[in-house]
Amino acid sequence: MRRIIILLKVVFPVVLFSLLLANLVWAGFPDRRIRFIIPYAPGGLTDMTARAVARFANPHLGGKMFVENIAGAGVATGSQECLNAPPDGYTITLLVTSTLVGPYVNKKSPPYELFDPLCIIGLDPLILTVKADSRFRTAADLISYGRSHAGDVTIGTPGFGTIHHMGLEAFADATGVKFAAVPFKGSGESTVAAIGGHVDGAITSGVPSKPYVEGKKLRGLVVLDAKRSKLYPDVPTAKEIGYNTVVVTFQGIGVRKGIREDTKAVLVSAFRKATEEKGFQKLMDDLGMERQYLSPKEAVPWLKNQHSLLKGLVNKLGLKPE
Repeated sequence: MRRIIILLKVVFPVVLFSLLLANLVWAGFPDRRIRFIIPYAPGGLTDMTARAVARFANPHLGGKMFVENIAGAGVATGSQECLNAPPDGYTITLLVTSTLVGPYVNKKSPPYELFDPLCIIGLDPLILTVKADSRFRTAADLISYGRSHAGDVTIGTPGFGTIHHMGLEAFADATGVKFAAVPFKGSGESTVAAIGGHVDGAITSGVPSKPYVEGKKLRGLVVLDAKRSKLYPDVPTAKEIGYNTVVVTFQGIGVRKGIREDTKAVLVSAFRKATEEKGFQKLMDDLGMERQYLSPKEAVPWLKNQHSLLKGLVNKLGLKPE
């Protein structure tokens, strides 16, 4: 018995010290640099939006976060780099629409379920546009004609299997119109084709089409979102005209599953505070992004719903990972 008491006197202080040390280490989180991986090359809307939120979150993380662009294989290379890091909160990554779709088109893309969302910060809804002098003055005109002329309405997309192509297919399913999707090498080419009358219309993200709509070269017919876009306040949503079709590109922040809840809370708080900054909100407005903050609790079901929609469209299109 005496030996046990002596042993406890020796062991207990050691265990207590270890626990206190662990808490002290966490209390200082972050006590070293945090990698914020953007799975795209520098430049472009996605990169600028990510850097904007990083800029305003950094002061709430002791200025220890740095941005690192790791592009390749869609978003697969950057996403996997985040998953390869220890689950300690010191490596986070940008979550985008391709994070959800990636595994269905690229064998190297990890499933989105391996990440915990810290937040969703912004959306860029899809818009269906036509040439300014098109015979289709409204979405109703396009739908009415398309229903009686299956496959005659040509719509340019940035490529087969892109989120824009999937959005068109979702709208087709909802309206009963069989569109002829015409793939191009990007939104720029599909937009130019619509302006030139080579296709009846184009489906793009909201931001790239804005200057052409404002310049009266294109006319917006419908936005695939639940609410009107601030970029296109005069363009109705699919829901407004009777079709519950919501397909958007989004940006959020994620971390590998398995980090401590208290560490996660520090990161969540930093990004939430960033989105509340007027400077960040102005930058988002200037970039043309729809500000949409979702907490982790809100983001989980939202991502699940988007994933379910996109998975159904992937199956419809017969996409296979390569």
